[in-house]
Amino acid sequence: MTEHILTANDFRIRHMIKSDVDQLQAIELDAFPELFPPTSFLKEYSKPNSTVLVAEIDHNLIPIINGETSLKLARTKYRKGFTGWNSGASFITGMLINWLMAEENHIISIGVRRGYRGLGIGKLLMNYLIESVITNSSNSITLEVRESNFIAISMYKTLKFKIVGKRKRYYSDNNEDALIMTLCFDQQQKSTNAHI
Repeated sequence: MTEHILTANDFRIRHMIKSDVDQLQAIELDAFPELFPPTSFLKEYSKPNSTVLVAEIDHNLIPIINGETSLKLARTKYRKGFTGWNSGASFITGMLINWLMAEENHIISIGVRRGYRGLGIGKLLMNYLIESVITNSSNSITLEVRESNFIAISMYKTLKFKIVGKRKRYYSDNNEDALIMTLCFDQQQKSTNAHI
């Protein structure tokens, strides 16, 4: 197999399947160690108003990041050493959970494996969701983000999300405030965002 340096083109976004659960739990535990209780991904999978998107690379692709194979990087640098990945399966690098409530979408969670952050995976997941929302004629997408997460806030702003409010002491691990960010769709925005 040829070694390969990853770019955003190497990732594919798809809907979760049941066999993804172990990897999704590992990504969540690593990205959000303070989250309690952990997400029941099987429950999210079966809810009619919930969508779980995953970003994956093919198991036959051996990417190189900073001189290390990324599967080795993922195995050796994860909390508790567990990645959830099994040989022969595609390797999941990111996930997004969205709830649809009365024509409004609420992003519950978005996370990317360490070693894969900064490659545009979060933006790929967001773009896929935005295109889906536009197709399904929903009115808006809302999310909460830590006030100190400048990288995520910047990404959401490039996707035309606006800060519309603040939830005081929203995060229980350190009582940090959350910014509420929303992307509202009218006909003009739908045609503009359709070309993202």
